[in-house]
Amino acid sequence: MEYTDLLADRRSTRRFDTGRDVPDEVLERVLAAPLAMPHAGNTYDWRGVVLRRRDRDADRWPAVHAALLGQSYVEEAAVLVAYAVQPGWWAERYRANVAALVDRESGPGDEGFLTTGLIGEAMMGVGAAMLAALDAGLGATVTACRPAELAAALGLPDGAVICPWGVLALGWPAAVDDAPTTGAPKPQVADMYFGERWGRPSPAPVG
Repeated sequence: MEYTDLLADRRSTRRFDTGRDVPDEVLERVLAAPLAMPHAGNTYDWRGVVLRRRDRDADRWPAVHAALLGQSYVEEAAVLVAYAVQPGWWAERYRANVAALVDRESGPGDEGFLTTGLIGEAMMGVGAAMLAALDAGLGATVTACRPAELAAALGLPDGAVICPWGVLALGWPAAVDDAPTTGAPKPQVADMYFGERWGRPSPAPVG
């Protein structure tokens, strides 16, 4: 599929076909896509926890589902990928600049600098994984969670932080996705950008 068509047709899937699994080779393509995205020093210090419906742990799932706000499409999805970051992983691999960044992490006005930056980089990967899934014909949506609860339910180590919007639900769209449409229509590109300073119309040819 052409990239522009992929973006134009993208929508968040709210109903999944529970009778179809995601083939291993398709899932591998999706999981590999984030590695094409930039990350400081090529450290790639995010990790993903992959949960497949076919392998669901009946004892652990209720806590995971509750941390994912009990949403029905999460229950239906063939695959969930929960992305997490941990500054310590970055520190072990990118020591040249770590001292300055750790100082900034705890400095006035910069609380969470390193963690926030790593989450931002991880989320670029989540976007790449979503587009790879859509290109393969899957449905996909990024869902919210209660990060601390989900981290505990998935057994994340101390210091690891779940990306708050970093849970990707994947699967084949249901034959009839009749979930109600919510929210306002998408804005025009020209409404989203300013030129040179806030409030000034963009001079770019954005239509």
